[in-house]
Amino acid sequence: MSSKSCWDDVQIRSRKVFLFSIGILILVFLFAPIAAAQFICLFFILILSGSRFYSEYLIRNISVSRSDSELRVFKHEWVRVELKVENRGLLPAFMMVAADSPGSLQVFNMNKTYCTLFKRSWVLHVWEGYCAERGLFTIGPAVVRGADPLGLFPFRLSAAETTRLFVYPVLRSIALKNAGGLPLGNMISKNPLYEDITRYRSLRPYHPGDEPRRINWKTSAHVSGGQRGACSANSRCGLLVNEYEATASYPLMIFLNLDQNEYPVRKKRVFMERAIEAAAALCLKASMERQDTGIIFYASPDEGGISVIAPSSFTLVPILERLAAVECLNPVAKSMRTEGRGSMIAMLNQGKRLPYGTRYIYAGPDLGDESYINLNSLKRHHLTLEYLVINEQSVPSRVPGNSPRYQMREAGYEII
Repeated sequence: MSSKSCWDDVQIRSRKVFLFSIGILILVFLFAPIAAAQFICLFFILILSGSRFYSEYLIRNISVSRSDSELRVFKHEWVRVELKVENRGLLPAFMMVAADSPGSLQVFNMNKTYCTLFKRSWVLHVWEGYCAERGLFTIGPAVVRGADPLGLFPFRLSAAETTRLFVYPVLRSIALKNAGGLPLGNMISKNPLYEDITRYRSLRPYHPGDEPRRINWKTSAHVSGGQRGACSANSRCGLLVNEYEATASYPLMIFLNLDQNEYPVRKKRVFMERAIEAAAALCLKASMERQDTGIIFYASPDEGGISVIAPSSFTLVPILERLAAVECLNPVAKSMRTEGRGSMIAMLNQGKRLPYGTRYIYAGPDLGDESYINLNSLKRHHLTLEYLVINEQSVPSRVPGNSPRYQMREAGYEII
C-alpha cells in the first residue's frame, strides 16, 4: 500500500510563502522599467517554480509500505519491524529521512534512516522493539521527510497503514497429570471405529469385505508383480490394505475466570496475569498433542460478559490473540472482592453444552467448596473436571467430589 501525503503547518506556510513570492516577482517583472530587474525576477520565478514542481513530484512518487500488516510475538521477546521507502519516479530524492512510530511499545535504539533515493529505487528501514508487556499494540504511522534539491520546499509524508502487534502471554511450562486415564490429547483405542486416516500405521493383506478405498494400489502392484501366475485363481490376491491408528478424541475446554471482583484486591493484576499465562500454556501443550481446544472467557457483565471459542483443531492463534488483548484492570470493576458465585453459574451452564468426554479445566481464583459441589453435577454429562487455582494460601489437592485441584505459583517458569 502506498503512503498518503499529510501536510503539516510547515508545508501550509511554505505554500503561502511560495504563492506570495511568485505574485510579488510577477508584479515586479511586469512593471519594472529596468531589464536587469526583470531578468532577475524571471530567474527567481523559474527557480521557485522548478523547486516547487520538484517537491510536488516527489510527494506523489515517494511511498512507504510495511512488510507485515500483523506481527505476533510472545512476551519478553524482540520484534523486528521493516519499512520499505520507495521512489517510484524518475527524479532523485535527496536528503530523505525515514522514521517510524512505535506507539506504546518499548524500543531501544530507534534509529532514523538517512538516504538518497535515485530513480526507481528503494531502501529498507528496520528497527527492533522489546515486548515487555502482553497486549495488542499499534505500530505506526511511519513518517518520511524530504525536500527539493535546494531545500526550499520541505515536505512530510505520513504512511496511512499501520501494523497490529499481538504480544502473547509469556511462554510457561505446565505439566498436568492424566485424570481418569484421559491424556492431554488423543487417546489410542482398540476400537477400529475410531481410526484416524491421518495417522498411518501399517499394511495388511486384503480380506473379503474391506472397503476398496482402503486398498493401497501402488504398493499392491509393486508386490504382486512377481506373483501374477500364482494368483490366477483369486483376482484379489496380492492386494494390500492400509491400516491406521485408532484414536478417541477428547476435546479440551478451558474456563478462564477474568472477573476482577473475584480476585484478591492486593494482588489482582499479578494473579490475573498468571491465570492468563496458565491458559496460554494449556493451549500450547494441547496444540502440540493435536488436541481440539476451546476456551471460555468469563467476565462480569460490566466487563463484557461471556465469550466462547468452541473446541476445534485450528483455534490456537485465535485464542492467543484474545489472550493478548485481555485487559487485566478495568476502572469499572469494583474494589471489593466477591465470592465465585457468578463464575460458578457460568461454568455450570457452559459445561452442559460441551461434547461427550470433554476435559473441562478451570483457571482462576479459588471458588470455594460450595461452588465445587455444584459443579460436580457436570460429571453426569461425562466431563472430566480439573481446577487450576491461584490463591494466597495453600489449598488441598482435591475438591469436594474428588476432582483434582492444582495451585498455580505466583511467579516462575513453571505454572504448577
